Amino acid sequence: MDKNLVQVTPFNLLSSGERGATYDFALCRQQQEFIYLTRKKGSLSGNTYHEGLSQATQPKIFLLLQGTILLSYRKIETTTAYSQNIEAPAQIEIQPFVTHNVEAITDILMMECNAIADIEQDRRFEEV
Repeated sequence: MDKNLVQVTPFNLLSSGERGATYDFALCRQQQEFIYLTRKKGSLSGNTYHEGLSQATQPKIFLLLQGTILLSYRKIETTTAYSQNIEAPAQIEIQPFVTHNVEAITDILMMECNAIADIEQDRRFEEV
């Protein structure tokens, strides 16, 4: 894996017990708007990259809140692709000019740390 392209940080487990678990995490920037995503097992999303035209895509941040994904990614204008399984809860930071896609290994729940307006002019399509 190339940590200069994608960084995955598991949430910090504070406690767990009969009732469930409590975690914390910190974003690398102030964030006011989020996109809430659910995906069904076996679905594929993405094959996009961002140029970092918006503060919300420098880096692009996803919060995997439930489930397991296979994240595939590649720096554009290169041929080396990477894939990694990621289990919730985790924070995923993707740098600009890194095309990426997400395959839902299980049903998943994610949040994007941006608004639709942040990515409308900054999203490019290119397969991993």
